[in-house]
Amino acid sequence: MIKKKIKKVIKETKEQKEKILIEENLVKTRIFTIIESKEVIDNFKFLPEGKKMKIAKNLIEEIRFLDENNILNEQLMDFLGKMFGGNSLSGILQTAVEPLVNSILGGLGLSGFFKNALMSFILKDPRRLAKALKSCNELTALVSEALVEALVMMVQEQKGLQGTGYTILRNILLGAIQDTKVVIELQDKLEDTVCGVYNNFNKKASNVYEKLKPKVRA
Repeated sequence: MIKKKIKKVIKETKEQKEKILIEENLVKTRIFTIIESKEVIDNFKFLPEGKKMKIAKNLIEEIRFLDENNILNEQLMDFLGKMFGGNSLSGILQTAVEPLVNSILGGLGLSGFFKNALMSFILKDPRRLAKALKSCNELTALVSEALVEALVMMVQEQKGLQGTGYTILRNILLGAIQDTKVVIELQDKLEDTVCGVYNNFNKKASNVYEKLKPKVRA
């Protein structure tokens, strides 16, 4: 009886490993249709800006496709990260996202610390980022959460303020900032600005795409 159970476990483990290997090979094959070769990854920062942007945007589209089809789990995300090695996945994705982030922050009158915090927050989950870039509402929610996180970091990193009273005030403020109601309210207030920037970017991207399309002779 025990031997049968052991054999069953071994068989299931083997099948699971084979399934993971197949999925990894599928993801690797699809990604390399975008980035062409490992050399492109290794030399990404030296590529022309246009090519870097094209690769980054196509990579985001591919991540969204794999995620929507329930292919891209945590294990495969780790595998994807290892594929890119020193030129991290987030570093490549930043190429496509940074202009959008700059415009959103510009519309809100924010920069510096908030830009660094926002970039760090939205790049830590490529699957959610890919989803957010498909919908201005999703993007607004992501930006709102990122800005709240930035406020929390700002309060936590304050220096030179000590004492029991300050600690109490800081903890109360942190609790208030992290309340989900704050994120929802911020999302409502930011929606017009974020969606306006998002729609302008999509419009510009569509115009560029139309210009790049090969002309068909009559």
